[in-house]
Amino acid sequence: MKQKMTEKRIAGFLVIVFILALIPVLLIGKYNYPCADDFGFSAYSHIAWEETQSIFQVVIGALKTVKERWFGWQGTFSSIFVMALQPAVFGEAGYTLVPWIMIGAMSFSTLFLLYVIIRRVLGVRTPVYVGISMIYLIFALECMVDKTQGFFWFNGAAHYIIPHSVAVILAGLVIWVIKDEGHRFSKMVLACLASLFVGGGNYVTALITAILFVVALIAVVYIKKSKYVKMIILPFSFYLMAFIINACAPGNAVRQGEVGYRPGVLKSILLSFYYCVECITETWFDWTYMIFILALLPFLWEVVKTVGKKFSYRFPLLVPAASFCLLSAMFTPSLYAMGIAGGGRIFNIIFLNYLLLIILNIYYLLGWIYRHCRLGENKESCIESKDIKLYLFVLLCTTIFIGGLYSKVNPDYFTSTSALKSLVTGEAADYGAETRERTLQLQYNNQESIRLKIFDTKPYLLYYSDIGIDADDWKNNSMERYYRIDEIWGVD
Repeated sequence: MKQKMTEKRIAGFLVIVFILALIPVLLIGKYNYPCADDFGFSAYSHIAWEETQSIFQVVIGALKTVKERWFGWQGTFSSIFVMALQPAVFGEAGYTLVPWIMIGAMSFSTLFLLYVIIRRVLGVRTPVYVGISMIYLIFALECMVDKTQGFFWFNGAAHYIIPHSVAVILAGLVIWVIKDEGHRFSKMVLACLASLFVGGGNYVTALITAILFVVALIAVVYIKKSKYVKMIILPFSFYLMAFIINACAPGNAVRQGEVGYRPGVLKSILLSFYYCVECITETWFDWTYMIFILALLPFLWEVVKTVGKKFSYRFPLLVPAASFCLLSAMFTPSLYAMGIAGGGRIFNIIFLNYLLLIILNIYYLLGWIYRHCRLGENKESCIESKDIKLYLFVLLCTTIFIGGLYSKVNPDYFTSTSALKSLVTGEAADYGAETRERTLQLQYNNQESIRLKIFDTKPYLLYYSDIGIDADDWKNNSMERYYRIDEIWGVD
């Protein structure tokens, strides 16, 4: 009982930390406001709601957007459908829900996948599962690469965070279908629907999903479990159907015509390995990642001990090598299509997968040590150990100290401190006042053209982009379609 109480207290503490970290992030969402592509992709839906107040007509407007963009700009039909339903369609106040939606999608999908793997497949205790999940979510929330595009700008997050989240759920569903025979039909239906969505989403998520499907098929054939093949083939077929529709869109050629330089396939692949190494060594391995790894160690060691010798851990070099290749593959679509490694919203989902791969690799390494070095074979929880308690306490103090120093120098380093800074200094409220004034001008305008003051206040989390001083600016054009105004000019 004492052992279980200790684990529960630590897990409960991590849950409280995550909730406290969320509070300022969700509060600042009150001042969030649509911009740029938010207007262009949801114009039909917004007009339909204004004219009919009908959800059905809004959906028709979203489908019209999908058709227009599929022929004229890009084939990612499932992402476009979601983009066309951004919350401000039903009123600008709805945009305050964006961080709730994006953080909720990221959190639910991660909790689901880790639940399936840690609880259902490996049979590990709930507090250990909660501890690992919370460490991941706290780190993902606070250290997201581009926080604005990850949590606050709907259009960018809808194209990357949501498909990523659905792909994570898909992985959990496929594993669960294979592991558990209960409700297999309903889980398979959900897996097929998720596959359709992922296949019609961004190419980064779509590519690694295809790779994971192929790896899963190879794995079940290798272990001679042919009965599992059909459980993978069926959702994979739905994925392929959606991806073909996505890739064959005439709009893709139109968009590619706007790109000046594009490396070939082979060069894109080679550059992918280069950028992966660069990101890991120069960007994604600072003190925060060391804290992340050190915090995970006792929890993952408990997973290894619970699993015992059920797994042989025969591939200690193959797993990190395969992880590196998978992570590198996420850079390839952007390099091939545009000649660049990707923008902030692309790096966001690469980052989230990087964290999952860190968990996998630490677990596998600890499993190999446990199996081949005969360590930790006693049944007592290492988390109950006084040494581990001291270890975790020192780690917590170190995190608070270093994190406090970084936050003092750069409050925008962490998502929560950035939100708290904007709330306390009043810049979030000032930005909110500017957006409300602009919204009222747009809603009550009865002229063919209108001049809008360009934003003076630009909070780190809330501000992504603004209109230009030229009425021909594409951002102005998007807003013109949304509000049905002939010309919108930006004024300094």
